[in-house]
Amino acid sequence: MKVLVALCSLCATLACASWVPAAPAFPEELKPHWQKRIDRRQENSTEEWPYGPFRTNGRNIVNSRDEVVTWAGVNWPMSGETMIPEGLEWKSAEAILDDVASVGFNFIRMGYAIQMIDEVYDRGGEDVPLEVALIMALGYENGTKVTNQMITKNPKWTRETTRFEIWSDIASIAATKGIYIHPDVHVGSKAQWCCSHTDGNAWFDDVYFNTSNWQRGLSYVANWAKDHPNIVSMSLRNELRESWNRTNLYYNWETLVGNMSAGADTIHKANPDLLITWSGMQYDQDLSALTTKKNILTAPCYKCTAIRDADRRDPVYFDLNSYPWADKIVWELHLYPMSEDLDTGTCEIIEAGLYRNGFNALGMDAPSGCNITNDCPPAQRLTPVIFSEFGNAQDATLYNSTVQNCIREYTEKHSVSWMMWSLAGSYRIRSGVQGLVDTWGLTNADWSGWQDPDTVENYWKPWVSSMNLTREST
Repeated sequence: MKVLVALCSLCATLACASWVPAAPAFPEELKPHWQKRIDRRQENSTEEWPYGPFRTNGRNIVNSRDEVVTWAGVNWPMSGETMIPEGLEWKSAEAILDDVASVGFNFIRMGYAIQMIDEVYDRGGEDVPLEVALIMALGYENGTKVTNQMITKNPKWTRETTRFEIWSDIASIAATKGIYIHPDVHVGSKAQWCCSHTDGNAWFDDVYFNTSNWQRGLSYVANWAKDHPNIVSMSLRNELRESWNRTNLYYNWETLVGNMSAGADTIHKANPDLLITWSGMQYDQDLSALTTKKNILTAPCYKCTAIRDADRRDPVYFDLNSYPWADKIVWELHLYPMSEDLDTGTCEIIEAGLYRNGFNALGMDAPSGCNITNDCPPAQRLTPVIFSEFGNAQDATLYNSTVQNCIREYTEKHSVSWMMWSLAGSYRIRSGVQGLVDTWGLTNADWSGWQDPDTVENYWKPWVSSMNLTREST
């Protein structure tokens, strides 16, 4: 009966979710249980790992002991329709995190949907229980089946365990293994596979990306993170891109800066200890106007909406130093072989593109490929830049992939932190298909082992080892 009542309540709120306004902070009586326990900022400081809070210092991320921090990790998806991290019906959270740690990874980027927080507000402060979430996404029969599998593998959980309680448990277990957790806004108010120009999550105020709800969600997660000292950072948005559903949204640098600055304000106000990762245009490939401090009214970008009177207006520049969170911003970029607009044919040309699109903020010399592109202005400010996504099929093609191996060489040469896509060898539901198998995931379909043990041993582990990662230490 509890499940039926909860399902009916959730269905009712989903039916009218489009008009839900941006809400103020929860009244005390409606605060989630975890929020009631929090009356502090992170208190790990210099006394114990991870020695937070972190900040930026030139091109580096540093902890409270001024030690340079380097990450290498993996993306663990949880932004699908169930809004629960993949694989937990096959293996316990503890065992999955043991697998992550066995490769040497020290960082997990966990993509979530703003819909998770929308539903907490819709339900008067109550999060969605595990069984309800699974039945809503998978149907009664499969939802019940997966619920039983998940609580069998994770006996501390029950049907009533909520999504944020599961995420909290994962973060706490990860902390015992010296692994950082990074919440990433992967999609907006509709949990789904990402990304495309037509999925409704492309740009601010797209069909499924209400900007007010996004800011509300950022604040909620930033507050939740206070209970987890190994959450030292969180993202603003994943893979911004032009919307093909709504064509009047002004996809350009000016709109990007306005919204992302507001999002950073929101995170910093809620939890000023957190680093904030800021992604770029065109599926997070381009931050060039910001790192080089160009006029954001006229700076070029792929498929951007023109500002017709830009040449008659006073120039506008993004000055990171003028913001209270200047020492908290970390740029993040992605690169895949199927890029719409970038040449990924050789390492020389790839390195020139990376430099031009934002990695110049690390302060390295312009690479030789810049003599070909003639488009490599230097950065105007040193700022950390990470590779938060890239990927390839997990098989022997890794050894011969131009993009993959150029990224490997680049991160090793310049000490660039990175997170590969992805951990998940299967999804309980993706794009309407239940039990979908993904050959780009590190695990096999039932999460009982690696998809390709050879490349884990001879490709990923050596790469991670070469990064001289920041480890938990005494």
